[in-house]
Amino acid sequence: MVMKISILYFILCCLAPSLRAEDPGMKSIGAMNVQLFFATNEDPAAAGGIAKVVSETELKNLRGIKGLDFEHYRLMGSDMPDILKGYENWATPLLPSKEILVSFQPIRKSGDRKLQMVLEYWQSKRKVFSVNPILTKGKTLYFIGPEWRKGRLILGVKIEKLTE
Repeated sequence: MVMKISILYFILCCLAPSLRAEDPGMKSIGAMNVQLFFATNEDPAAAGGIAKVVSETELKNLRGIKGLDFEHYRLMGSDMPDILKGYENWATPLLPSKEILVSFQPIRKSGDRKLQMVLEYWQSKRKVFSVNPILTKGKTLYFIGPEWRKGRLILGVKIEKLTE
């Protein structure tokens, strides 16, 4: 009996280092800024009390998008989660609400400035759209979302940090 316990203890000691090994997919390869905007030609107060005035730089970028001819833009919220190497990541730009979520997972890294990923926009636990864009570090990519309160929701995603 003592021999069996000794053998079992020896096997467990040999396996212990591998049990503590870190998952390489959990490694953070960067961070992504996810912003949710509200655009309207009506009263921007329809966005509610959490909406903030958009910066001049962001306003210029939004007005430069063809097909977006709105008079007012408001920032509804933002989130900056880590980008994990091998797992699906989630951003909640409208905290504390989980009504609007963005999931993203890296597919392929191109050099030190570009990353292709699966990006999904979820609203009310329903997937609204899914795309596979190639994002460039420091450059915002805008997605026109659904109609909301006599305006439109716009999703802005930008890679803030990307490890080499």
